[in-house]
Amino acid sequence: MTKRVSEPTYKRFITGPIERFDERNTAYSRGDRGEIPSLRQTFEWGLKTKGEKNIPGFTRVDYALLLAGRAIDTLVRRTAFSRDSMPSRWPIPVDKILVADPAKMSQKMKRIAQWFGADLVGICELNRLWVYSHWGDHNAKLSQMAEPGDPLEIPEQYRYAVVIATEMDYDDVRRSPAVAPSVDLGYSKMAFVATSVAEFIRFLGYHAIPCGNDTGPSIPLAIDAGLGELGRNGLLITKEYGPRVRLCKVLTDLPLKPDDPIDIGVQDLCEKCDKCARHCPARAIMDGERTDQPRNICNNSGVLKWPIDAERCVAWWSKNGTGCTNCIRVCPWNKPNTWLHRTAAGVVERADFLHSFFIWLDDALGYGKQVLKETP
Repeated sequence: MTKRVSEPTYKRFITGPIERFDERNTAYSRGDRGEIPSLRQTFEWGLKTKGEKNIPGFTRVDYALLLAGRAIDTLVRRTAFSRDSMPSRWPIPVDKILVADPAKMSQKMKRIAQWFGADLVGICELNRLWVYSHWGDHNAKLSQMAEPGDPLEIPEQYRYAVVIATEMDYDDVRRSPAVAPSVDLGYSKMAFVATSVAEFIRFLGYHAIPCGNDTGPSIPLAIDAGLGELGRNGLLITKEYGPRVRLCKVLTDLPLKPDDPIDIGVQDLCEKCDKCARHCPARAIMDGERTDQPRNICNNSGVLKWPIDAERCVAWWSKNGTGCTNCIRVCPWNKPNTWLHRTAAGVVERADFLHSFFIWLDDALGYGKQVLKETP
């Protein structure tokens, strides 16, 4: 049984005021402005150099699979994400169904999200700190919703967030830093699941905004919704899949019952483990102790954490010709969701004194090494 707590574990590390983050300062938006390398430049260069030479792990087939996996994401961003409406074959009812029991509706929503393809689902009240203050270049251009720099406000009626995690393939992630197509396929899964959940809510007569990486940072919402905790690698660590998930969310006024946050032992384990920092080719992940000081404008202040140097990260992606998931591959939490992993995760959750042993055992058993399996 997962340990539920009254407050998210990041709360103990808050050191000062937290400002809403400006999406223009994300690495993706800065790449679109030409301040740092962009995703388009990364993939175009990789395809032209490594792909055409058919370098193992970077073949033309690998890139074709990666970019094809993004197809639904690209389409949905232009028609559905960040919108409370989308083209529909059927008229949306104007009357609302009565929700007499928000707890039962919450359970229903989770089953429906899983039916659409979600692997994990949690619900939280929407903390307005986790809404971007302004539209960034990247998502404003993709969604055609606004101009970069326009204020981003979510009406008060949207009280809840349904936060959804979809698993990335374990063997695929082990290919890193070679091309890992399931990472980009995850974006299309996010688009399909979030848009489908939002449309279901609308047909009940309520409002819903499906969001991917836009509108607000997904990780603090996922923590609030009880899906996991923040790790040293700057990612959400889940009990079931570790950091091997993609996140999306649906903001809504449908009456729901929020979940409690969880404490699965991530904070202590990450303090003792620095595998992600040691194996980061860009040196973008901090070793040592936490800090509340940003490394550049891609970070926010006010919370003790291990801020990621996104400038270093995307600069290395550009040299690599594709993204990198080394920090996911080597994480001790990253295991197939088998009975053995679930048993070990349960012990880690309850026995801090064994964390150093588990980190040692993870290395001793050879977990986290690159395995360059052929893509499907």
